[in-house]
Amino acid sequence: MLVTGIEITHHRYCPNSAQHLASVCLTLKDRIVTLFCQLDLPEDESLKSCRRAFVGDATRQLCRMPEIRSGRDRLEFSADLVGDPLPEMA
Repeated sequence: MLVTGIEITHHRYCPNSAQHLASVCLTLKDRIVTLFCQLDLPEDESLKSCRRAFVGDATRQLCRMPEIRSGRDRLEFSADLVGDPLPEMA
């Protein structure tokens, strides 16, 4: 699975659960996977830290998919995303 794009949308902080919430859309060659992510970070956490954590949580969730867990497929990021794959929050 080659991830060619990342988009983070609907970011908000929920004071009731004390979590940052967002949808992370990962664009793959043949599909778009949307994952709901929750972060246990302080309310005043920097946007850069939140973006990095959202990408990390989405990657963690994607790695739990059967095709990756079984070893049938590998998760890779395109060269454009390697280094600092931090999308802006929409």
